[in-house]
Amino acid sequence: MTAFVELVKVHDRALRSVAWSVVRDPHALDDVMQAAYEKAFRSLDSFDGRSAMTTWLHSICYRTAIDHVRYEGRRRHADLDSVRDVAAPTGVAGPAIAGIEFAEVMNQLDRDQRVALMLTAGLGYSFDEAAEITGMRRGTLASKASRARKRIARWEHA
Repeated sequence: MTAFVELVKVHDRALRSVAWSVVRDPHALDDVMQAAYEKAFRSLDSFDGRSAMTTWLHSICYRTAIDHVRYEGRRRHADLDSVRDVAAPTGVAGPAIAGIEFAEVMNQLDRDQRVALMLTAGLGYSFDEAAEITGMRRGTLASKASRARKRIARWEHA
């Protein structure tokens, strides 16, 4: 149990990044992470070492986040995406506005593009590793990451 807690401490930030790129909801993030950690703990003895432990954990986290989004999509009654905070503290308006604009660009990416970008550019996984985590074909994942990078590059140069 102690070893698992240490494993979570080491990988929590990166795992949360993957989950966030899927759920995009701060209220759901902790629920998704809790469920992912429970799944990982219950399946720890089935880890066979064919992939790295981090790849295995990211895969569980990604699938848990996808399952959450699918479940919430079936039960959502109102469009909550139209609600967002836009207030920025005095003195940080420039960076805050840039952050909001970047968040809008990220929100325009489809879920697979956000995940592909997060895994490859954000966390440094190779296309092969990211494809293993997500279950996408390597070429599909590379294409989605490339499209995401191009969209962000257009935003940066605008």
